[in-house]
Amino acid sequence: MNFGCSSFSWETEDGRHLLGRTYDQFGDLRANQVISVPKGDPCSPVLHPESGNEEGRYGYTGMAVLGFGQPVMVDGVNTAGLTGALLHYPEYAVYRYAPRPGTTAVHPGRLLAWLLSRCASVEEAVEELSRLTLVDEPIQGKPLPAHYILSGRRGETIIVEPDEGGLSIHRNTIGVLANSPNYLWHRINLRNFVGVTNLPKAPQTIAGHEIREFGERLGGGSGLPGDYSSPSRFVRLAFMREFAVRGKHELDGVSRMFRAFALVDIPEGLAKADPDYEVYEQTLCTSACAPRAASTTSPLPGTGAFPPSGFRHREARCSISTWETVRTSTGEIKICLQGAATRHTADLAAGSLAPAERRLLWTSLTLTICLSRAETSCALPSPPL
Repeated sequence: MNFGCSSFSWETEDGRHLLGRTYDQFGDLRANQVISVPKGDPCSPVLHPESGNEEGRYGYTGMAVLGFGQPVMVDGVNTAGLTGALLHYPEYAVYRYAPRPGTTAVHPGRLLAWLLSRCASVEEAVEELSRLTLVDEPIQGKPLPAHYILSGRRGETIIVEPDEGGLSIHRNTIGVLANSPNYLWHRINLRNFVGVTNLPKAPQTIAGHEIREFGERLGGGSGLPGDYSSPSRFVRLAFMREFAVRGKHELDGVSRMFRAFALVDIPEGLAKADPDYEVYEQTLCTSACAPRAASTTSPLPGTGAFPPSGFRHREARCSISTWETVRTSTGEIKICLQGAATRHTADLAAGSLAPAERRLLWTSLTLTICLSRAETSCALPSPPL
């Protein structure tokens, strides 16, 4: 599981707090799916539990990687308003082989699910982190090197990194995270870009001649790095977070967040691992989490599951042939069938799945439609049987 990512938190003019991320990876999203876990469902801290698990205190939704036992949550938001994302942290993550005495052993890929199911705020998450140990349990024969960004309703964004001395928890951060090196290195690296603003450079007199920059009045951001390395992406997102116009409300904020990630989106073809390797790292999707008041949450029709009212997921690529029109109670909408959550949707109409499988896929389709509509709820016809 090698993937690069970029993430930042933001605030709208009306005080809504958002957390978004890009998901950059070689390959595709076949193993990924948007999932929704209701309050009370058992939550395992490890990939392969051997005994009973505690019930979750909060429902949560987000994107997960499937196929390794318990879902590996890579981002999400819970019913209490806590949001989080997992990002790749190669060569820096350090895990223990056994938990510290008196602590719970948690797999790095299960940390987000564990925190979202148990914590209502950043403060509670910090307390919970003191009671656990991230343990080394390989995925595909390798550890999962990861660090995390968490944010809550009050707006504080923290960074959590498994380092040589244990978990490093950075409070009151600038709200930006990419990949390695660690957060403090990225923070110090910003000193190389002091003076970069959204304004053009002023003319300068040299040897009696006035020299003006090219593209006058379009020179904001002069000096920003332009490559797709983790340090460069971090700098560009920090600049964007400082100067980009914030959204007026949630939907405007989410829309602007998707657009803001254009600064770090990796197009296919620009990031290649090896001259003989014909697969490219690219931005496969973008997600945004927007906590809502508890009073607005209600189960999805016919599923009993917590709706993804605060989670937005956008496929980065979708060809014309993978769009499909679906009729709902409020009209027709088009959804992209390229994502893992809906890749088997055509089987529903073909009748090639068992009823239980159809209901499961219909629920996934419902989630995807809700996400694409950016609504608090949406009603669909009964699943086809």
